[in-house]
Amino acid sequence: QPESNMRSFHELNAEDQFAKIKKRVKDYSHRAYKRVHDSKVELREENVCMRENPFYVDTVRAFRDRRYDYKRLTKDWKTKADNLEKEKASLLKVNEAKNMLLLYDSLQLAHKCILNSFYGYVMRRGARWYSMEMAGIVTHTGSSIITETRQLVEQDRKS
Repeated sequence: QPESNMRSFHELNAEDQFAKIKKRVKDYSHRAYKRVHDSKVELREENVCMRENPFYVDTVRAFRDRRYDYKRLTKDWKTKADNLEKEKASLLKVNEAKNMLLLYDSLQLAHKCILNSFYGYVMRRGARWYSMEMAGIVTHTGSSIITETRQLVEQDRKS
């Protein structure tokens, strides 16, 4: 009797096809991954970062601003070093400019690593400022910046 009710997949209506696919994926996921999970996406509009104590955000902002200062100084000293070499200035002055360039480049890179550590800390369970919401904001913001940059580059190529 059950065999007489059996129809091929393409004979099923769209709703039954969807139900059958969903059941098969669920069964496969349970066998392969030992779990079945439906993810839910929530869109929130609250400023997670500035709760009662903005210490974390202020600290990250200070490191970010300092890194920008070091990047600017790196660029300045790079220009100075190049100009000194073109002008055939004394070796002492050229070496001093290159040393300053190396110093500021190292400092900006160190600050970049520290900022990445802040992000990792926010994701660590048990951390004082643990917040997956903040981590999500960081990754979303980074993703948005990359997407916008890509669009600008593509627009520039077209024109």
